[in-house]
Amino acid sequence: MAPLAAPEPYALPVSVEDLDRLETALRSSVLSGDQFLDEVASHLIEAGGKRLRPALTIAAAMLAGPAVSEDTLLGGVSVELVHLASLYHDDVMDEAVRRRGVESVNARWGNIVAVVAGDFLLARSAEIAASLGPEIAGLLAATLARLCQGQVSEVQTAYQIDRDEAVYLAAIGDKTAALMSTACRIGALTAKLDREQIEKLTRFGECFGMVFQIRDDILDVVGTEEELGKRPCQDLVEGIYTLPVLRALSEPGIGPELSSLLGHKLSEDEVARARALVLDSGGIAAADAVAMDYAALAAEAAANLGDGEIERALGALGTSSTLTH
Repeated sequence: MAPLAAPEPYALPVSVEDLDRLETALRSSVLSGDQFLDEVASHLIEAGGKRLRPALTIAAAMLAGPAVSEDTLLGGVSVELVHLASLYHDDVMDEAVRRRGVESVNARWGNIVAVVAGDFLLARSAEIAASLGPEIAGLLAATLARLCQGQVSEVQTAYQIDRDEAVYLAAIGDKTAALMSTACRIGALTAKLDREQIEKLTRFGECFGMVFQIRDDILDVVGTEEELGKRPCQDLVEGIYTLPVLRALSEPGIGPELSSLLGHKLSEDEVARARALVLDSGGIAAADAVAMDYAALAAEAAANLGDGEIERALGALGTSSTLTH
């Protein structure tokens, strides 16, 4: 087996060689021969990223053995392209100007180009999935439907200070956990694992995805622009009230003032005050406790797979301190 990669950022036992192969395949997948489209489609790829989703695909496949097939790499690429496309589209909706520490696609080339380029990435992803067989193609299509469903739910509940926590959890399940789950399942399918292992990996990915998004929502409040690669408190600005905010709103000592601030577009001063209120509340700790409940479920699913290096690494992933996009 090739030397294992250093544990940063996610402590997954995936080799540097396989990650390099993935990166090469990812870059090649978006080349069209049109210089402008190639530049736009490659913009966030070149900006970097931790490639967590395809790393999960590779790690899941390695339960069948250390050799990582071309099909597994292509499956990881298809998942990462969906993720990248979602970032292009999200930045248009959020009017974001920064992503991964660089100018966002919409800020640099405009909304129309960003939307069409995101669609191009989705088309490339679908083409790759189709080459891997009908089950993976159907799985990716169903996952895209879940992503859209989660996004619609988020839009529908924007600026609602009485957003139900169950609605929030369902939305992040569709927006984030669905693709994490699919990343694991595609790795299992391309490695031809048995159906019991496939279902356990799918379950792991779904639970881990919930941890990931809740932690990301916490970081949106507590993180800096340098840490996040984008402006903090973007959710508050857009009226997307996530779990730490919902928990803060429920506190008698914090909720009334926070509620009076929210429900509409905020000025910079109002964003700063709302952020301070959430930080002063127990909302961050309460949200993290929910994330840890899902981390325990993810660890349980990983433990049910066995007690090897990969299974242990997956089980520990939910408690990583570096869960950012």
